[in-house]
This record gives sequence, C-alpha cells and structure tokens, in this order.
Amino acid sequence: MELLQLILGYPKESEGDEDSTELEVSTDSPDIYRKSSIPTPYDVTIRINSLVALSTSGWEIVLGNSASEIQSNSSIPKDNRGVIVAVLGSYNRGKSFLLNELCGLNLPSGNLIHTEGISITAGRKQAENIVFIDTAGTDTAIQKDKLDDRKATEALIREIVLHLCSFIIIVVNRLRATDQSYIQQVLMHSKTSESKTNIIIVHNLLDVETVQDVETIIKNEVEFLFDAKPDNMKLKMNQDSTDVSFFHSTNNGVDIRHFIFTKNGTDAAKMWNSQSIDGIMNILQTATDARRNLKVITEMINFVNAKLPQLFTNTHDDNSSENNQKRLQIQMHVRKPFIVLSHRKDMENLEHDPYPLSLSPKLLYDDAGYFIGISSMDNGEWKPLYNLYETEDEILAIVELAGFKQGDTRVGVGEESITIEGQRVNFKESLSNPTAHQEKIPMGKFKLEIPFKCRIDQDRVTLEYNEGLYKFTIPKKKATVKYL
Repeated sequence: MELLQLILGYPKESEGDEDSTELEVSTDSPDIYRKSSIPTPYDVTIRINSLVALSTSGWEIVLGNSASEIQSNSSIPKDNRGVIVAVLGSYNRGKSFLLNELCGLNLPSGNLIHTEGISITAGRKQAENIVFIDTAGTDTAIQKDKLDDRKATEALIREIVLHLCSFIIIVVNRLRATDQSYIQQVLMHSKTSESKTNIIIVHNLLDVETVQDVETIIKNEVEFLFDAKPDNMKLKMNQDSTDVSFFHSTNNGVDIRHFIFTKNGTDAAKMWNSQSIDGIMNILQTATDARRNLKVITEMINFVNAKLPQLFTNTHDDNSSENNQKRLQIQMHVRKPFIVLSHRKDMENLEHDPYPLSLSPKLLYDDAGYFIGISSMDNGEWKPLYNLYETEDEILAIVELAGFKQGDTRVGVGEESITIEGQRVNFKESLSNPTAHQEKIPMGKFKLEIPFKCRIDQDRVTLEYNEGLYKFTIPKKKATVKYL
C-alpha cells in the first residue's frame, strides 16, 4: 500500500456493519479524486472550509499535482505508523515558508494565497515517514453572516489537529499579544489532550537581517518572555558532527523547544536557518515514541463523529435524538471524493435536498476564540471549572459554581473520586422576549467527576461554601498492614 493510499484509503466495510464509517476508496481511478485546478505542491487537501457545508456537498478531498511523488510502500513502516506534524499559526506568519524549508518544496506563500482547511504533505526527501499538516491561517476576512460558521470551523480544525498530531510547530514573527495568547491556548489544550503532544515554536524573523538584531530579539522575546535557556544538540552528518543551537523553555509542565529563522539571503540566515532546519528534522526523525496511525482521514472522521452531535442543534422534522445522532455522522461518499453526512453517502446530486443544520448556541470558546469547549458539554451537559492541589496527607479541590448555594447540588464521595451534579436555571426564563448579544455562562444540567490517583478517606471529606466556590478538603486514606 502506498503512503498516499494509507492517508486516503479505508478498509472495506464488514458485511452487516451498517454503521461503519470506513469505506473502500480506490485511488487508482482518475475519476475518484480531482486534481487541484491550481498548481499546489500539497499532496492532499481536505477542504474543511465550513461546518454548515455538511448540509449539502460536505468537504471535498483534492489531490495535489505532485501527489504521485509520495514515496511508495518501501518506506512505510509495517505497523503503518509515522510522525504526524501540524504547522500552526495566525495568517501570514510564514507557515508555508517553513514547510518549504522542511520538505524542500515550493508551497505558495504571500498575502493573497492561503491554505484551505487541512492540507497534507507527506513522504518527501529525508522525511519518508513524516506527514506534515498545514491549516488555514486565522484572522482572514469573512462575510459577516458567516462569522459564526468560520469560528466554529476553525476551532474544530484545531481540535482535529491536536488529536491527530504528535508534534505541533507554532510559527510566529516578532511576538504580538495575539501570538502570545494563541501559544497559551495551544499549550493549555495540548496539555489536556489524551495523548502527549510535543511543542516547537519557530520564531520566523522574516524582516530581520543582521546577526546583532537577531541576538537582541532573542534576548528580549525568547529568553525574557519565555524564560528560555540556550541549548544545543549534536548531529552526525556523514563523518562529521555539528552543533545545533536552539532554546528550551517550560510552561506549566510543557516542554517547548524554540528555533530561530531570519530573512533568507542575509548573514543572520546563514547563521540560523540551515542549522534550525537540521535540528527540527532530527527531532522529528528520531521521535520513535511519537509515531501515530498514518490513516489520517480515517482517524479524522472517527474523531469528528464524536463531536458533531454537540456542534449542531436538531432542526429536522424527525426529533428522535437517536435518529439525529445517526444523521450527524460523516463518512466518505461511495463514489465521490467528498466527506459527507452518512445518510447522504450514495446521493448522486449532493446539492439536492439539503439537510437542515444549525450551529448550537451552546458552543463555548476560550478567550482567544480558537478552541471549542465542546468537551465540557458531553451528552448536553456542561462541566464547571476546578483547581486541584495535593499535599502529602490530603487533596484540596476548589470548584467554581457561581450562583449555587448549599443544597442546590448533589455531591457524591467515592473511594477514589468525588462527583457533583446540579442544574443552573437559564437566566432568560425570567425575561420577556430578550435579545441575547452574548451568552458565555453555561446553563442547564451539569455533572463533574474529579478522579484521584489514590484512595481517600470518605468519612472525613469536608465541604465549605464560599462566594461561589465549593472547597473540598479530602484526606488521603492511609495504607494499613494486616499481620497474620
């Protein structure tokens, strides 16, 4: 199986398994996948430009003109695993420039060209088992009536990337407040991700030419703002070894490596650019413990299917939650290169009979607006925020529940966890036909379970209510020895 087929292909669904989202897709037929109408060195582009587009044609998968150059099965590990790397950053920070340098390609760049949805480049040069994912930059202009759809789409793409990738490379220029906020959001969400994500920050100083100016920026931004320390790695190249300089910092327990790039053709570029490329590629090539399943589209579909029912409200005539759950699932069309809603998988005219979709008004975003807080609304419920501290003898859990008093919630204490349940009445119910300009406070039922890594003394757990905070003091259960 070629790497391209591994990224695109789906095993044939088992007989009788009607709910399977995996279909056999042939990459041999020229009629299956459309080649891009404009020259693009991306191998595969998943055009996730709109969540609402799933009501009709869904998300087209387009092959790049050079897709056939992807390495063949001789370079694919037997377990179909490799390193998947996402390149993130706001619009016009130089993500395509970095991919050009890493892969030796000629990706489009500039203010008038931007990436669509999720674009994939794989199997190039010395990176046969490395898949690079580029995403549409944020901050691009959009029509006013499509802002909500764009915001939700960009947020979902970022959650997809965090799920798929074992490495995140964040590209910034001279640091701005928006870049710092963006980095903090990525760090926060990567830390809470189910699998470990490695973080690299590329400081792409594209307007800086002199070595002295670069050193000043490193001192004022990399070392001061990130508290990063100089570091180096030794690389063996042919019979020689060379030192690669980079910077290392830690943020809330997340290790970050910083690499420097400057304007091509300058003295500063000669000092930094080539060695930074060597350093990044060495990290990616030697990260055997960071390899993931290379069935990128299959993994993406399975992940999105777990999220879609929370993203949309049911506007269909059939109000059955079970039927709505089944309809809000995606898979490959059986004959077309489109990811569509499952019940539209064999429709010939995808523009016919649009399925009504409306984004849920309950979607929550973090302060930077990049990530959806849908994980806190599983099964239609929300989860309050909490802090957790531990000493040698006890655990302190502080839960934020503004507006709740003693008796408003139900608290359960298990052997290794505590559970809090309750319901917040919607503020709008006491108003007469109000217009909502902003709704970020979650309403309705909530359920929060806080697990611990040790057994607790259930009989000695205490709860204190203080100005919207629930403070649990939880003594640990001391181990006892029974002698026979």
